[in-house]
Amino acid sequence: MRFNVKESVKWIALSGMAITVTTGLISPSWASAEQDAADAVASVTQAVYDDAVVYKNAIVPFASVSASSLLDKYRDFSKFSTGNTSKDTTLALNIVSWQMPHGGFFKAMEKNYKSKWNGKTARSTWKSKDGVELGTFDNEATTTEIRFLADVYKKTKNKDIKNSVQKAIDFVLTSQYSSGAWPQVYPKRGNYSDAATFNDDAMVRVMVLADDIVNKKQPFDSDILDNTYRSRLQQALNKGVQYTIKAQIVNNGTPTIWGAQHDPFNYQSVGARAYELPSKTTTESVGITAFLMAQPQTAEVKKAAQSALKWFDTNRIDGIKYNRKGPDFFQKDASSVIWYRFYNVEDNKHFFSDRDGKKYTDIMKISEERRLGYAWAGSQAKSLLAAASESGYYKLSKPLPK
Repeated sequence: MRFNVKESVKWIALSGMAITVTTGLISPSWASAEQDAADAVASVTQAVYDDAVVYKNAIVPFASVSASSLLDKYRDFSKFSTGNTSKDTTLALNIVSWQMPHGGFFKAMEKNYKSKWNGKTARSTWKSKDGVELGTFDNEATTTEIRFLADVYKKTKNKDIKNSVQKAIDFVLTSQYSSGAWPQVYPKRGNYSDAATFNDDAMVRVMVLADDIVNKKQPFDSDILDNTYRSRLQQALNKGVQYTIKAQIVNNGTPTIWGAQHDPFNYQSVGARAYELPSKTTTESVGITAFLMAQPQTAEVKKAAQSALKWFDTNRIDGIKYNRKGPDFFQKDASSVIWYRFYNVEDNKHFFSDRDGKKYTDIMKISEERRLGYAWAGSQAKSLLAAASESGYYKLSKPLPK
């Protein structure tokens, strides 16, 4: 559904309804919105993007497209939940016992969570240089625990679970850089994990979580977090969106997509493992774009999202299917569309890479272990473009393959 700001402002003004700003980025450019409101005999106070929302009666243009179908996977906690309150409560209390002093959790802990922490076993296999066990947002960690615990608390009102969620949210807030970026781990690991991490959708998961809490979306529609927490998360979300927009890679004045990791302060795409070089990265950019589409559509948010959609539209390869198992990795298929995993930062040429840290244009030139052990292309952006097109948010250059 497309949201018509002018018509909605008129309806709001005539009905006398008040709008409360509860989510998203506040834009410094409000000339058009103010004019629309004036036309409708409504009063709009200029809103300014900052760490705090302090302006009243500001009318915010809502998202032009619902991206729930693209973002719901970041809300899934079914790997923990059984639907049986007794069993889920036992598991939740086990999880609470594994929480580290800073509030974070580690990844791939499902087996560990079957029993309570014994007080001795390492709660994280990663440590800082000072020996502090690291919490992480990698592989859905911490954000998924928070969602599951909040769901169990809503059913049980268990104070230990509530305290654990609040402690985990403190971890989310503390781990954010002043620039608005979130790293993969906290405290610092001393390597690529300290970079702003879009890889495996880590930062997007954190921002979707913050957005859901601010808006009291299930399972956060309880007293588990108060307005102070929601206000702090709103500020963190604003900064996270602003960082994301500034990190968007620009070629010759044109915004494109994002890398998997970026420098937390200069916004540049940076590398991680030897075969993960600085790049434009399609997989992570799909999630980033979907998230921006679901945010209130200020001028800068909409420009960032639509520029990314245009990049995906322009660089799509119709009629080809990626077969990860090989030996023919790229096959003709009229119903398929793909994008390569990595593209150069400076242009739109794709590449493959190996553990030697070098770029290759032929997938057969990299080692068999890397050819088969990594997804070098995919069709993830097809559903993104389809949703944007069907809603009228973006006009495709030509129909997608069916």
